[in-house]
Amino acid sequence: GCIAAIYDCLEDGCSVEAMMKLDEKLAEDEAKIAASFAEIKNLQKTAYTEENKDTLASLANFLRCTGGLRAQLLALKNKGIQDHDFIKQMLRAASVA
Repeated sequence: GCIAAIYDCLEDGCSVEAMMKLDEKLAEDEAKIAASFAEIKNLQKTAYTEENKDTLASLANFLRCTGGLRAQLLALKNKGIQDHDFIKQMLRAASVA
């Protein structure tokens, strides 16, 4: 989805503005995932399942990764960094951290 689109954007040399539009979409997806996470976590209190436990772990990982990625994007934007190779390296590092 959006994370792959951000990397593709960097590979193609897109503008910082284009990346920020992708970040907006990522923020929307992140909000939906966070809502689903909260719903499933609440459901686990009354109807625990191993499947939901695994789903929560996956959703938490997604939220951790996107949170880090979005923080890096914002920091790079705020510093006015335009070097695509540097941005690419920073975002890749954030995605595996």
